[in-house]
Amino acid sequence: MALSLNEPRMAYSTKKRFKNLFIIISLLLLSFSYLFGQEQDEHKEHGSEVHEFKHHRVAIIIGHGHVIGAEDVNSGKSIATMPTWGLDYQFWIKKKFGVGLKSDIEIMDYVVTLEDQSEIERNNPIIVSTVFLYNPAKGWNLFAGPGIEFEESHNFFVVRVGMGYEFELPGNWDFAPEVVFDLKEGQIGSFTWGIGVGKRF
Repeated sequence: MALSLNEPRMAYSTKKRFKNLFIIISLLLLSFSYLFGQEQDEHKEHGSEVHEFKHHRVAIIIGHGHVIGAEDVNSGKSIATMPTWGLDYQFWIKKKFGVGLKSDIEIMDYVVTLEDQSEIERNNPIIVSTVFLYNPAKGWNLFAGPGIEFEESHNFFVVRVGMGYEFELPGNWDFAPEVVFDLKEGQIGSFTWGIGVGKRF
């Protein structure tokens, strides 16, 4: 059975600073993308045909996650994988660089053990992260950034990194497998493998 986590005042203060930093970074990135969005869209001509560069992309991702050391709330057995759903928004400033909001929910109730050996229960936690995007080659996307895992008993600060590949489909749609690693509260690692369906506009 999970034990409730009683944070000392200093830990609460640190968590609050992380939250404030996350909010400030998110607002700055969104403002930054809005200002660049005022620029005229880039165009590339191929013969008589003009191809418009699409700055925005949204995607829905279905995946499976593995939280290292997670145990089932009821049985106490280790959890191999858990289902996840995700929603992404990306703003590509240039073809190589962008910013985005990447969020997902883990559909599972589980327990994790912290470094101080205390246990904390996680009930369908939701991660919201602000990420920097880089496109090193056609189709490939690398991303990294800070985030917060929201859960009713205790929120975690998260550092998120990952990569994906977009297979282009007609009508500016794409099919995109991805892998994501999250470091939660500086001590809990998790991997997520997902497949997304995205649309550029």
